[in-house]
Amino acid sequence: MVEERGAPENYMKIRAFRVLAGLAGLVGIVGTLGTIVLSASMVRAAEAPEGSRGHIVILMIWDGMRPDFVTKRDTPNLYDLEHQGTRFDRHHSMYPTLTMVNAAAIATGASPGVNGVVANVMYFAPLLADKTSLDPKLAKPVMLESTPLLAALDGDNAFAGHLLGLDSVAQELAREGGYLAVAGKQGPTFLFDDRVETIKDGRDSLGNPQKDYLFATDDLVEPPQAELGKAPAGSHEGVADSARDVYFTRVVTEDAIPAAKRASDAGRPSLIVLWQHNPDLTQHLAGLGTMQALEALSGADINLGRIRAAIDSNGIADRTDVIVASDHGFATVRMTIDLNALLVSAGLKKDLDSDDVVVARNGGSDLVYLSKTVFPSEESRRDELQKIVNFAEAQEWCGPIFSRQRAPVPIDGRHRHRQPPEQSFLGWIDGTFAQEAVGILNPSRSPDLVLSFREISDQDNAKLTGPDVPAFAIAAQGQTSVKNNSKTLVHPAKGIMYADAGPSFTTGMGMHGAAGTAEIHNLCGAMGPDFKRGFVDANPTANIDIAPTISEILHLAPNVGPAGAHPTGRVMTEALPGERQWVGTARSLAPSTKLTLQGVEVTNTLRITRLGDHDYLDNATEARNPLGSSP
Repeated sequence: MVEERGAPENYMKIRAFRVLAGLAGLVGIVGTLGTIVLSASMVRAAEAPEGSRGHIVILMIWDGMRPDFVTKRDTPNLYDLEHQGTRFDRHHSMYPTLTMVNAAAIATGASPGVNGVVANVMYFAPLLADKTSLDPKLAKPVMLESTPLLAALDGDNAFAGHLLGLDSVAQELAREGGYLAVAGKQGPTFLFDDRVETIKDGRDSLGNPQKDYLFATDDLVEPPQAELGKAPAGSHEGVADSARDVYFTRVVTEDAIPAAKRASDAGRPSLIVLWQHNPDLTQHLAGLGTMQALEALSGADINLGRIRAAIDSNGIADRTDVIVASDHGFATVRMTIDLNALLVSAGLKKDLDSDDVVVARNGGSDLVYLSKTVFPSEESRRDELQKIVNFAEAQEWCGPIFSRQRAPVPIDGRHRHRQPPEQSFLGWIDGTFAQEAVGILNPSRSPDLVLSFREISDQDNAKLTGPDVPAFAIAAQGQTSVKNNSKTLVHPAKGIMYADAGPSFTTGMGMHGAAGTAEIHNLCGAMGPDFKRGFVDANPTANIDIAPTISEILHLAPNVGPAGAHPTGRVMTEALPGERQWVGTARSLAPSTKLTLQGVEVTNTLRITRLGDHDYLDNATEARNPLGSSP
């Protein structure tokens, strides 16, 4: 076994060793001879050509950026990158369209059900109840956008180094002797290197080697470096946290890029991740299409320009790829919803603080957990869940709901294979879809229900955003008028939604998390020697496909996990140079659920594009028709 990871002469040996080490989870055993079949990516990892060493990938995330906000006027650097390089016109966020969900998907290439991060706010108490020193904060749902909290969850008293169901592409690169830099917003950055706090003498808590690295976020710098200085204090004034984004961009341009060049000159690959706070934070606070939001776009674009200038000044443009993506899209809050209070008022939860039914509010989607003590049998759980579904779906604010189990398939030995594929999307609670069918079922961490609030994609925020516009909230006392906290609207933006966003958010402000078009369709573009120039990818792609594509470019072995957990995204081969194209047949699916409630038929429909064996959720829509009426 090769111990020294930094020496370039060991690089090919290390890569070949990692391929063999990964066989436990990724081989196929064929016939009685036990023939081992290696995946194509594993073969490439072991046989990477000598000339491919030293490639650099810079992954820049514009948190909350919508693709339709890219213009030559507002974002000239990004517009130029997308038009000179590759533009992914049918890119998708993972549902729920939340930062931590998509950070885990981007970092690992695996679905939420595999990597285990199914929301920004999750409830771990039942899962960690047997731990001897459970952190009191974990007794309630917790927001994961905190490095100390994530480090605690990854510690010995929680998930013991397995916060994620598999390692990230960044950790795989570090194991293979590459240079790694992760900088930017606290929370999502940690998911690229979730054991960085444990590294001692070049190894993390699980014994994996990691030596040449930089981690710099709002609340942690590793290894400690005085020359980096301290990140500016957070600010919600004007363009929120703009100074922090400039600071982390400077960390990348002045520290990470030169270090990547040194690694490249030595024949080692590099990955740099920069996660900006904007435009997400400003869009939340000011609202879409406000002057503050437009200025946030400009600031993010200037930071991209700084990165491209640093690439040129370091003379590494011929070996550096820049991928710019967002974690999710955005919509405008039409009305805020307090699901927890509404369940209490409907008699479906004991009181606001009870744990018989726990609601983890996540903006555009809420997670609902039932107590196994209060509802011990499958019959009691099903009865309670059906009541919650019926109550929610009767309301104008509700979109699709996802339950844990699939609906049973009718038993018919001769014709079972003829069941339409849409049947497999249905959940075991009437009116729901199955979490597993859209990749969000994690057997140990998923809630009983994931309730998506409704997005209306074809309406804009002209009558919602602005401090003088009426704002409304729905809670136990019904619909009430509240102060509108958004800023003055400049350019209307389509996509409005209902959201359970807490008291600090109001009508007119920005939100995400649901399954509508404005939130699902997000940004992705790339430019560099490993991407086609002037190319528009018409195939569906998603955040889950980014890590496998980076692995392909850098010739890394797959980032596997326990029990063979592995990336489930695909390499976006059609965007890479040469004549390679994705071979697969695209087809459209439209599974739907129907419930008749109070004389109204409620229909929720998912629109799915299936490319080969990969499903992409395009959007979800909801329709309500009185019985006897035409659709």
